[in-house]
Amino acid sequence: MQIDHGCLTGLTSAVYIDESAHKPKLSSSPGSSLPFPHLPFLPKAPDPQSGLYIRSRLGHITRIAIPSDCLAFQTGESLQLITGGKFQAVPHFVRAGKALGDTARVARNTLAVFMQPGLEEVVDNETGKTYAQFSKEVVERFG
Repeated sequence: MQIDHGCLTGLTSAVYIDESAHKPKLSSSPGSSLPFPHLPFLPKAPDPQSGLYIRSRLGHITRIAIPSDCLAFQTGESLQLITGGKFQAVPHFVRAGKALGDTARVARNTLAVFMQPGLEEVVDNETGKTYAQFSKEVVERFG
Protein backbone atom coordinates (compact mmCIF):
# COMPACT_ATOMS: atom_id res chain seq x y z
CA MET A 1 0.00 0.00 0.00
CA GLN A 2 1.41 3.40 -0.93
CA ILE A 3 0.38 7.03 -1.34
CA ASP A 4 1.56 9.40 -4.04
CA HIS A 5 3.53 12.36 -2.72
CA GLY A 6 2.40 14.91 -5.35
CA CYS A 7 -0.93 16.74 -5.35
CA LEU A 8 -3.04 14.87 -7.88
CA THR A 9 -2.59 11.82 -10.05
CA GLY A 10 -4.68 11.58 -13.20
CA LEU A 11 -5.39 8.01 -14.31
CA THR A 12 -6.76 6.43 -17.46
CA SER A 13 -8.62 3.14 -17.46
CA ALA A 14 -6.54 -0.01 -17.69
CA VAL A 15 -6.20 -1.70 -21.07
CA TYR A 16 -5.30 -5.39 -21.21
CA ILE A 17 -3.43 -6.97 -24.13
CA ASP A 18 -2.53 -10.63 -24.58
CA GLU A 19 0.99 -10.17 -25.92
CA SER A 20 1.46 -13.91 -26.54
CA ALA A 21 -1.46 -13.92 -29.00
CA HIS A 22 -0.34 -10.71 -30.71
CA LYS A 23 3.43 -10.47 -30.67
CA PRO A 24 4.52 -6.84 -31.23
CA LYS A 25 6.45 -6.41 -34.51
CA LEU A 26 7.80 -3.37 -36.27
CA SER A 27 5.67 -2.37 -39.21
CA SER A 28 7.42 -2.84 -42.53
CA SER A 29 4.66 -1.45 -44.74
CA PRO A 30 5.82 1.50 -46.82
CA GLY A 31 4.20 4.79 -45.89
CA SER A 32 2.94 3.50 -42.54
CA SER A 33 2.76 6.35 -40.02
CA LEU A 34 2.73 3.99 -37.04
CA PRO A 35 5.93 2.18 -36.08
CA PHE A 36 3.97 -0.62 -34.38
CA PRO A 37 0.80 -2.37 -35.48
CA HIS A 38 -2.36 -1.99 -33.40
CA LEU A 39 -2.70 -4.70 -30.75
CA PRO A 40 -6.30 -5.65 -29.97
CA PHE A 41 -7.45 -4.99 -26.40
CA LEU A 42 -9.00 -7.73 -24.31
CA PRO A 43 -12.63 -6.85 -23.46
CA LYS A 44 -11.85 -6.98 -19.72
CA ALA A 45 -9.18 -8.01 -17.25
CA PRO A 46 -8.64 -11.77 -17.57
CA ASP A 47 -8.36 -11.99 -13.78
CA PRO A 48 -11.27 -10.08 -12.18
CA GLN A 49 -9.20 -9.65 -8.99
CA SER A 50 -6.39 -7.77 -10.76
CA GLY A 51 -6.18 -4.00 -11.02
CA LEU A 52 -6.14 -0.84 -8.90
CA TYR A 53 -7.27 -1.00 -5.27
CA ILE A 54 -7.70 1.82 -2.75
CA ARG A 55 -8.24 1.94 1.00
CA SER A 56 -11.23 4.11 1.85
CA ARG A 57 -11.37 6.50 4.79
CA LEU A 58 -13.34 3.79 6.61
CA GLY A 59 -10.50 1.33 6.02
CA HIS A 60 -12.22 -0.77 3.34
CA ILE A 61 -10.14 -2.11 0.45
CA THR A 62 -12.01 -1.51 -2.82
CA ARG A 63 -11.16 -2.41 -6.41
CA ILE A 64 -11.48 0.61 -8.70
CA ALA A 65 -12.53 0.11 -12.31
CA ILE A 66 -12.19 3.32 -14.34
CA PRO A 67 -14.56 3.33 -17.34
CA SER A 68 -12.77 3.51 -20.70
CA ASP A 69 -14.25 6.94 -21.53
CA CYS A 70 -13.28 8.51 -18.19
CA LEU A 71 -10.34 9.87 -16.26
CA ALA A 72 -9.95 9.37 -12.53
CA PHE A 73 -7.98 11.48 -10.07
CA GLN A 74 -6.51 10.50 -6.74
CA THR A 75 -5.15 12.89 -4.19
CA GLY A 76 -1.58 12.76 -2.91
CA GLU A 77 0.26 13.65 0.27
CA SER A 78 1.21 17.17 -0.88
CA LEU A 79 -2.44 18.11 -1.36
CA GLN A 80 -3.17 16.68 2.08
CA LEU A 81 -0.50 18.99 3.56
CA ILE A 82 -1.57 22.05 1.53
CA THR A 83 -5.22 21.70 2.55
CA GLY A 84 -4.46 20.96 6.19
CA GLY A 85 -6.04 17.52 5.87
CA LYS A 86 -9.27 18.59 4.12
CA PHE A 87 -8.19 16.32 1.25
CA GLN A 88 -6.60 13.01 2.24
CA ALA A 89 -3.95 11.11 0.30
CA VAL A 90 -5.40 7.89 -1.12
CA PRO A 91 -3.57 4.70 -0.08
CA HIS A 92 -3.53 2.35 -3.06
CA PHE A 93 -1.86 -0.60 -4.77
CA VAL A 94 -2.09 -2.55 -8.02
CA ARG A 95 -2.72 -6.29 -7.83
CA ALA A 96 -1.18 -8.33 -10.65
CA GLY A 97 -3.36 -10.87 -12.41
CA LYS A 98 -2.98 -14.60 -11.96
CA ALA A 99 -1.11 -16.49 -14.64
CA LEU A 100 -3.42 -17.69 -17.40
CA GLY A 101 -1.25 -20.58 -18.48
CA ASP A 102 2.27 -21.22 -19.63
CA THR A 103 2.06 -19.20 -22.84
CA ALA A 104 -0.21 -16.25 -21.97
CA ARG A 105 1.49 -12.90 -21.46
CA VAL A 106 -1.16 -10.35 -20.49
CA ALA A 107 0.00 -6.75 -20.14
CA ARG A 108 -1.92 -4.18 -18.10
CA ASN A 109 -1.44 -0.73 -19.64
CA THR A 110 -2.52 2.57 -18.16
CA LEU A 111 -1.28 6.14 -18.07
CA ALA A 112 -0.69 8.06 -14.86
CA VAL A 113 -0.02 11.82 -14.92
CA PHE A 114 1.47 13.14 -11.68
CA MET A 115 0.76 16.78 -10.84
CA GLN A 116 2.83 18.51 -8.18
CA PRO A 117 3.68 21.98 -6.91
CA GLY A 118 6.81 23.85 -7.94
CA LEU A 119 9.85 22.92 -5.86
CA GLU A 120 9.88 26.22 -3.96
CA GLU A 121 6.12 26.28 -3.29
CA VAL A 122 5.22 26.04 0.40
CA VAL A 123 3.22 22.88 1.12
CA ASP A 124 3.05 23.16 4.90
CA ASN A 125 2.05 26.63 6.11
CA GLU A 126 2.70 25.78 9.77
CA THR A 127 6.37 24.93 9.22
CA GLY A 128 7.04 26.79 5.96
CA LYS A 129 8.20 23.53 4.37
CA THR A 130 8.60 23.69 0.59
CA TYR A 131 7.76 20.93 -1.86
CA ALA A 132 11.51 20.35 -2.40
CA GLN A 133 12.04 19.82 1.35
CA PHE A 134 9.01 17.58 1.57
CA SER A 135 10.16 15.54 -1.46
CA LYS A 136 13.57 15.02 0.14
CA GLU A 137 11.84 13.70 3.28
CA VAL A 138 9.80 11.28 1.18
CA VAL A 139 12.91 9.96 -0.58
CA GLU A 140 14.65 9.50 2.79
CA ARG A 141 11.55 7.78 4.20
CA PHE A 142 11.71 5.11 1.51
CA GLY A 143 15.48 5.01 1.08
